[in-house]
Amino acid sequence: MPSPSPTPPPTEIGFDPLVFWFHHQAKILMLAGLFLVAMAAYGAYEWAHTRKLNTSAAAFSSAKTDDDYRKVISDYSGTPAASNAQLLLANQLRNEGKFDESSSVLRDFIDKYPKHELISGAWTGLAANQEAQGKIDEALATYQKVSISYTTSFSAPVALLAQARILKAKGKTDEARRIYEQIMTQYQDSFIAQQAAMGNRQLKK
Repeated sequence: MPSPSPTPPPTEIGFDPLVFWFHHQAKILMLAGLFLVAMAAYGAYEWAHTRKLNTSAAAFSSAKTDDDYRKVISDYSGTPAASNAQLLLANQLRNEGKFDESSSVLRDFIDKYPKHELISGAWTGLAANQEAQGKIDEALATYQKVSISYTTSFSAPVALLAQARILKAKGKTDEARRIYEQIMTQYQDSFIAQQAAMGNRQLKK
């Protein structure tokens, strides 16, 4: 009697894209739709954002008066043009002798843009306003904040020089001399160092 032939192993069924599509087409279509909506929304945002940046830059470049700068700040809040307009507005107000208004604009800038690359300049401008108004102790404290908090900024040596000038005027010559010498050591061969050397020589006289 012949022996029964062995039963062949079951054939493994591989991935069948048609079967997968049949079972999951609703989910696939839903995900594809969501993806397309997200891409459309992102594209619209990028287009609007780019357009806002371009129009704000154009408005900033043509701004000349206080009202022009205020309009850029109001219409394009959060853009580089708006932050730059605030700094120029503060400077223009200072030049017009409107120190309180200038300081208000600078404080608003400091609150809105604490990480801005020109934040040290805003603090220095605020100190300059205080000094111009005769608020000497406030100005000295603000200049000290700049030199301590923003040691690597372009404003740090300017703030140090201003501190030395104020201390010299207050008759604190030893403190002023220390700062002049600090400037000459840290910022050799710079214009600020030359100014510090001149101030130091005047102290010795």
